[in-house]
Amino acid sequence: MKPQSQETYYDIRWGRHILLTIAAILLIPYLVRISGLDYSVAHAFYDGQSWLIEARQPILRFLFYILPKWLLVTFASCMLILLALSFCVKGLRRFRSRRQLFIVLCAALVPLIVGAGKKLTNIYCPYQLEEFGGSFKEGPIFDFISAKSAACFPAGHASGGFALLFLVPLAKPGKQRNTALIFALIAGWVMGGFQMLNGRHFLSHTIVTMLLAWIIVVAAHYLIIGQSQENRGLKRKK
Repeated sequence: MKPQSQETYYDIRWGRHILLTIAAILLIPYLVRISGLDYSVAHAFYDGQSWLIEARQPILRFLFYILPKWLLVTFASCMLILLALSFCVKGLRRFRSRRQLFIVLCAALVPLIVGAGKKLTNIYCPYQLEEFGGSFKEGPIFDFISAKSAACFPAGHASGGFALLFLVPLAKPGKQRNTALIFALIAGWVMGGFQMLNGRHFLSHTIVTMLLAWIIVVAAHYLIIGQSQENRGLKRKK
């Protein structure tokens, strides 16, 4: 697969980013448990009887849950279709690139990996816990053994927004990259914030999803684009 003529930037130190992000993912759940930050933030959205936002409220659910999912799925589907058609339609050959493959994989892998993590960690949502009107007690931070049907960590809905972090390494360093980062973070936190306001996730759930998305983006960018650029650089030196 030949690189696209459009420049793709590779100046992010992937190894350092991945190691620091993994460390943060492992530490954050313990730190917020010790500090009580998750519960403090959740109590700001829960009055003892109901959450600040009703999860099933039709208009809000459409605007912050259904619509963002539709938009992201539509975008990812279009990118995948363009990539597939580029192999048989001459006019679309510019989409047969590592850059296009990177976009498609990030849009798919971030939600898939986060979704798989939800099924493994066995962590309850805030609204399921006794302290917030539910019927369950808080368990271990990571409970891979119990047969309980808890599936709230990391935050699945926010993963679609944070998948847009793939825009960051594709943008020019400086103002363009900062804009891409802010856009992706806003998308992720708006989607994740909606779920926090209705008791579906703690703050740490959304933070960890953001960090997981960044690991996936950086690793995918290195494997799909970075290695190719490094190899071309070595050939030029020779």
